[in-house]
Amino acid sequence: MSLFGYPATVTHYKAQTDNWNRVSGYSPEVKSAKVVEEQKEIKNGQGEEVQSNAEIHLEGVQDISSSDYFEYVNALGRTVRYDVQHIEIKKQMGTDEVKKVIVYG
Repeated sequence: MSLFGYPATVTHYKAQTDNWNRVSGYSPEVKSAKVVEEQKEIKNGQGEEVQSNAEIHLEGVQDISSSDYFEYVNALGRTVRYDVQHIEIKKQMGTDEVKKVIVYG
């Protein structure tokens, strides 16, 4: 585990939804990211306190929903899956330009 994060290649599995907003499949997309494996308590979209095991830092504007999930291979060579629990958007100071998106999983 690293508190400073690993530069990593993550696979973002984007949820495909039907007309009733139910997940009908996933489409994978490979992205560059920084992954910080650290356990902490966060609040999810419903305001509940949940346990987060990792932060995935993605540069620029990202299209992510709470139905998506991410996979990456950690330093031990194991493939780890992280379901999206919370999304945080960081912007450039004083502008609406998105600097990065942090996904908690």
